[in-house]
Amino acid sequence: MLRFLCSMLLLSGLAVPAAAADLAQLIPTNSEVQKLVGDCKFTEGPAYSPQGFLLFSDIPNNRIVRRDDDGKVTDYLKPSGQANGLVFDAGGNLYVCQGGGRRVVKINAIDGKIEVLAEKYDGKKINSPNDLALDGQGGLYFTDPRYGNADNVEQPVMGVYYVNKMGEVTRVIDSLPRPNGILVTPDGKGLIVANPDAREIRLYGISGPGKIDAGKVLFTGEQEQDGNGPDGMAHDAEGRIYATYKSIVVLNADGSLIGRVAVPEKPANCTFGGKEGNTLFITARTSLYAVKTNVSGAPLAKDGPMPAPQVSSSFTPPAKGGLGGADPDSTFKVTSPPSERGGEGVFRLASFAAAETVDVKVKDITLKTPSTWKQEPPANKLRTAQFQIPAADGDKEPALLVISTFDGGGGEIGENLKRWTSEYTGDDKQFKVTQGTSPQGDYVLSEASGTYLKPIGPPIAGKKEPTPGYRSLSVILMVPEKGTYYLRLTGPEKTVKAAANDLRTSFGGDAAKEKPYEAK
Repeated sequence: MLRFLCSMLLLSGLAVPAAAADLAQLIPTNSEVQKLVGDCKFTEGPAYSPQGFLLFSDIPNNRIVRRDDDGKVTDYLKPSGQANGLVFDAGGNLYVCQGGGRRVVKINAIDGKIEVLAEKYDGKKINSPNDLALDGQGGLYFTDPRYGNADNVEQPVMGVYYVNKMGEVTRVIDSLPRPNGILVTPDGKGLIVANPDAREIRLYGISGPGKIDAGKVLFTGEQEQDGNGPDGMAHDAEGRIYATYKSIVVLNADGSLIGRVAVPEKPANCTFGGKEGNTLFITARTSLYAVKTNVSGAPLAKDGPMPAPQVSSSFTPPAKGGLGGADPDSTFKVTSPPSERGGEGVFRLASFAAAETVDVKVKDITLKTPSTWKQEPPANKLRTAQFQIPAADGDKEPALLVISTFDGGGGEIGENLKRWTSEYTGDDKQFKVTQGTSPQGDYVLSEASGTYLKPIGPPIAGKKEPTPGYRSLSVILMVPEKGTYYLRLTGPEKTVKAAANDLRTSFGGDAAKEKPYEAK
């Protein structure tokens, strides 16, 4: 369709301006905007996963749609809370603006848990979060307008907010009527916000996490040529901006116009992705489109915020064992003193009486599981396998073993350890991390116990209940040339303690040979 746009300029007797030639360097004139998915109601929020697939929102149908590179299309999350903007971090975690649910959530790459990052400000519900951007400092900006019925709006403004890496929410812009699309520049020094009521793209300087200046107008669209907008936007690796007006308006980083790319339907958002990173995916009304480019998108941010504690997490480190109150900002390094439970730096845990084992193939690894462990269909698409572990005497419910693996990895070891520590709270929590070797690969094992923030109800609700007397064993198994596998056993204290040795045995681990873990 780019060829069509240039041809129309020539047929009308107008010379193709220099900007069009510059545009041809970015998007070859033989590149066509191709329709990939249709039959949606209103598409938004495209985001390309480091694991190699695209997600986008189909808002009225209350779903997030997944499209694999081979063309396969499936529902990723339904109901989605009428999800709008989406963004991935480099570890594969997904951040979602749930416009209908009036909150921003994080969907963890390892186990698919949905955790709330923002739903209130100053004690009042936020409006309808629309779009979001990670800042490369562990934080996240999001816009919060309201389109349509405003009867239940509680906030006095339609603002822009910042969630810092510890989950604290602040309002950073309160002067725009309905802020929409949002980006952080690739160098992290600028915040770009769409102001569609004035057809503007605005630039705010960033001096620190959540610290921005008064801003200025970077670009204003032309009423006749660009219509309403902008909506969503994307950056390429060199900081150029691709904004959705009536067409895709392409700008230099300073706001100067490069050109426009026609799309069969009015676009709402766009993002770069694909195997080479040089495909511009475009959501436009009822469809998803794509066009090949000569440039790649800006790299994904390393990570994003952790959910703020939902209950008191005051904690005095125990005298024996565990991580204690590790500073989440510090380099993650764990050394455990000898435990009272026996052994140098390892827990000596009881196990079930010897039971018959069954070999279970989970992609590239083989697990020897007790016959009493009941294999179940994975509860969501982020899980590769799962098992129910029968309750030990005195426990009222079974434990659950979840196994996951991802083509793009699942984040750094330290990031996962920090996240797992945040799942426990209160004065009774204890943590311990060891490392070992097995025939299938080296591994790191995190052991946590105490009051667990247990998910309650459907995952989409994101609700948690502090539950004392829980334990988790989380294994990061690094299989050479195959990838990383995550084995997470969580449940009542006695049941998990009793199954600990069987878990290690299942992949070839040995508690007696484990050593305290030290981050490299």
